[in-house]
Amino acid sequence: MVKRKMSIKSLGAKFDEFLNSSFVKRAKKLLITKDFYIFLIFLLMATAFWFFNALRGEYVTTFSYPVRFVNVPENHVIVGGANQKIELKVKSNGYAILRQRISSRFIPVNYDVSSMRTIIRDGKSVSYMLSRSQINNVRNQLMVGMELADISPDTLFLHVDKVKKKAIPVRLEGKPVFEKQFILANTIVFEPESVTVTGPASLVDTISEIYTKLLETEALSDTFIKKIELKPIDNVKLSDNVVTLTIPVERYTEKMVNVPISVKGLPDSLWLKTFPSSLEVTFRAGMSKVETINGSDFSAVVDAAEILQTDRAKRLRVRIDKSPENIESFDYAPLFVEYVLELRNSN
Repeated sequence: MVKRKMSIKSLGAKFDEFLNSSFVKRAKKLLITKDFYIFLIFLLMATAFWFFNALRGEYVTTFSYPVRFVNVPENHVIVGGANQKIELKVKSNGYAILRQRISSRFIPVNYDVSSMRTIIRDGKSVSYMLSRSQINNVRNQLMVGMELADISPDTLFLHVDKVKKKAIPVRLEGKPVFEKQFILANTIVFEPESVTVTGPASLVDTISEIYTKLLETEALSDTFIKKIELKPIDNVKLSDNVVTLTIPVERYTEKMVNVPISVKGLPDSLWLKTFPSSLEVTFRAGMSKVETINGSDFSAVVDAAEILQTDRAKRLRVRIDKSPENIESFDYAPLFVEYVLELRNSN
């Protein structure tokens, strides 16, 4: 540790010795003399003269500029290739090139879409234009005295599509959650129920539904009304960005109904009777609908295929193959029934 302190102290002493040396003193005297400032002025002047003299020479350089497509035909829209650049090779003196570099009036280069030709590529309509066909237009945007030597690329390609409008139904992103003893009372409603989308026909044709942003709510116990945003779609404009969402909510109750059991797939030569011949279905539905639902809204069946096999089942499983849409859930009993199978009398 002591050795390190001694070395730093020694270094500081040597630096002080250098600052007090005759060489540094002579340099200080030279810098503060009038001759030095005169020399500096002449050096700057010589550099400026050299620079301006160099600008008189002829040079070839390349400018890169964005392309702006104008005069898009009515009811059409650019769907691909809008962000393109062209490179211009020009020949001129340094003064003109320098002015062109700092000039903003050259940005961007305009290309007329209405004058572009159309071809079919990969089953899609593609417009194209030879860059060289716009030489006069580009040349008019150059500084006076500049010669346009070349344009690259030689051809610009652009995807243009027809504008289409279409009414698309709104759908909810997410599922409402309800408090105990409460259910959805009816269909979820949007106002408006559909929105008009406007955009390229090739894109609009692929859209079948417009979804809202994710619904986030607490458990519901009453009808819920809220304005909710729609998810944006790139390159498509929506007639409405916000819709009114209504989720009707009501308390539910239980009801029990008796449903007869029918037999499915039994040959005409056989007769089958189940025990019991009906089952009890307990369902849960909103209080506004429960009284309108009865046993005929359900269908209970057993499949005779189970008894036509070699290993005949002793009991048949009962299945519900029809139930009302406006109920929350249901249970039924029994799940299995016994049966009697007989041949029908041919007389």
